[in-house]
Amino acid sequence: MKLLLPIFAILCSVISTVVALVFCMAMGANSTPAQIRTIKFWMCGFALLAFAGIVFGIVLMRFGQTGWATGIAFLPTVVIALVFMISVLK
Repeated sequence: MKLLLPIFAILCSVISTVVALVFCMAMGANSTPAQIRTIKFWMCGFALLAFAGIVFGIVLMRFGQTGWATGIAFLPTVVIALVFMISVLK
């Protein structure tokens, strides 16, 4: 039962990363080559952040640190939400 929250955090990170990648792909439709290059960097950054958060979350779950695992696994969701909020406000 104590592993339910980290697993939920991992699923949230996966879903938010997929949504962010789809939004980035949608932004590239009518972009210049320089903007597409920037969007690709953002997409790589989101994917690497999510991958690192999920891997470290799983490693921390294996060591019995479920609280830290939840925080680390949920961190990509928070970062992606902040980037989305800042981009909407601009």
